[in-house]
Amino acid sequence: MPYRILSLDGGGTWALIQVKALQTIYGENTNGRKVLQDFDLVAANSGGSIVLAGLLEDLPLAKIIDLFQNEQLRRSIFSPAHHILDEILQKLGHIGPKYSTEKKLPAIQKALPGSIKALRDAAAGIRRPGATEDVRLLFVAFDYDHNRAKYFRSSASGNEHTGKAAADDVSVADAVHASTNAPVNYFDDPASFPDRPQAGRFWDGAITGNNNPVLSGVTEALVIGIKPDDLVALSIGTGSVALPPAPVGEHSSPLFQGPSKPGLLADLNKLATAILDDPPNIATFIAHMVTGAGAGVPAPADSRVVRMSPLISPMREGNGPWHVPVGMDPDPDVALQKFLFLKNLDMDAVENEEVIAIVACTELWLRDKTLNQPIRMDGDTLEPKVGKAKFSEALAAWNAIKN
Repeated sequence: MPYRILSLDGGGTWALIQVKALQTIYGENTNGRKVLQDFDLVAANSGGSIVLAGLLEDLPLAKIIDLFQNEQLRRSIFSPAHHILDEILQKLGHIGPKYSTEKKLPAIQKALPGSIKALRDAAAGIRRPGATEDVRLLFVAFDYDHNRAKYFRSSASGNEHTGKAAADDVSVADAVHASTNAPVNYFDDPASFPDRPQAGRFWDGAITGNNNPVLSGVTEALVIGIKPDDLVALSIGTGSVALPPAPVGEHSSPLFQGPSKPGLLADLNKLATAILDDPPNIATFIAHMVTGAGAGVPAPADSRVVRMSPLISPMREGNGPWHVPVGMDPDPDVALQKFLFLKNLDMDAVENEEVIAIVACTELWLRDKTLNQPIRMDGDTLEPKVGKAKFSEALAAWNAIKN
């Protein structure tokens, strides 16, 4: 049977999109461990690592949604940092950390009491029917002091040809804390573990280019000896903005991609947020190529990798004019304002109106009213070259390859 990988992107509060997708696939109140029992390996980064921790806690999916919709909990994880210089930088150039790293770990432990369990024991007894081992867990982070990727593993992997890696003795909460610690514009210090200071300090796994960790999951499977054409991967994202280039003579419409304005603060901000931009696209495409570029997969699939993630983008019929996705609002002006609100919304959505907007966008995506992010698309037309343009098509592709 195919070796199944579940990959969960980073994206802060936007990770609620992943839970909504899992509810559509498995049912609204399906418990977390039942979802995990459908996979052989789960790789997660940042916001996706919170989803994975909720699945390990065996919470019903509806309860995992509450981890993101509960305002008090959101504010405990995104607890303000109070450094005068950082506050000045935020006011002058919208750059610099806003949140306290120190307060995040206790907030994670309080929200998910079971996350104090050692990572090496967290998946004990959770396995696919017919599988010979428990589901493997992979939390992605960046080792701040060694300047390299760090994978927190629940199981040992590797051999003399690939290098051996032991299971980690940190807790699930520690792994989530490390993986969720987005730097520069978000948290003020590298993440560390008070009871294991020797473990090191960490930034968000997106710094390694693995905001979408599907390639990490595929690589881990190859390391333990799974053949490329025996792999299938479901990669669930957290939404991204895609705007077509402006037509000749069009300079003012917010539906099109305009030129960036260079400058020190603008460029620093671009660097700080670039970790969320292209990595989701390149990761799924490389994983697609590594697993055989879709050769021999059953229709309607065109790859052994299925990407599910909404695009915040305009739409059009054929070669017609671009417009805001139908369903955002009956009033065109209100619909445009809602679209622009989403387009400009950062990953650290803390306010209730921001979360409500993400939920509304997700519901449209699940009903095929907005575009799905394919594996590879035409940057001018937003049409898929590999992968699916609608959620329902991506779901059909996953159902075709998973068995």
